[in-house]
Amino acid sequence: MDYRTLLQKYKHYIIVGGILSTVTLIMIIFLLVRSIQKTPVEEEVLGTLTSSSATLETESISQQLYVDIKGAVKKPGMYEGSADMRVWDAVMLAGGLGEDADTKQVNYSERITDQMVIYVPKVGEEIQIAEQSADSMTKESNNLSKINLNKASENELQSLPGIGQKKAQEIIRYREENGGFKSIEDLKNISGFGEKTFEKLKDSITA
Repeated sequence: MDYRTLLQKYKHYIIVGGILSTVTLIMIIFLLVRSIQKTPVEEEVLGTLTSSSATLETESISQQLYVDIKGAVKKPGMYEGSADMRVWDAVMLAGGLGEDADTKQVNYSERITDQMVIYVPKVGEEIQIAEQSADSMTKESNNLSKINLNKASENELQSLPGIGQKKAQEIIRYREENGGFKSIEDLKNISGFGEKTFEKLKDSITA
């Protein structure tokens, strides 16, 4: 049997073998390319999962808070709570209400906040802590909104009604030369700041 006859006999096998080899090679190349492209995707997914986990952990920590429960409860003290809790939930952490507790003076539906003091009064006792706290917060808020003559910058002073650059500089010069303002009335010691000007400014300044 000569070469041509042999080639003709096994022609189909050679063609099929060539096709299988080509397909196999293509598959290998495809898998290699896919493997190379897969790595950064996996890293991105892993990074996203790690970031999400860290975010959830941070949010969980930020929601932890502590409240101080006093008065007519069974177990007064400091307790750990969470941002979704109400005053009633916090009171339950302290063992619940005492037998002599006045249940009418406390808003048990209020959400708790960090460092919150929950005081349950006894029957016949009036709560004054909350009122004092509210007054203090109001005064502090008012002071924060006022311009401090001893600390304000030139630009901040110019935000006051009727105060331009020149008067702002006069205020700064006065406090530097006199060791600061002892009271807001000292403003009248500066030339150009009369009674009328002071009346316009007194509700907007502090010393």
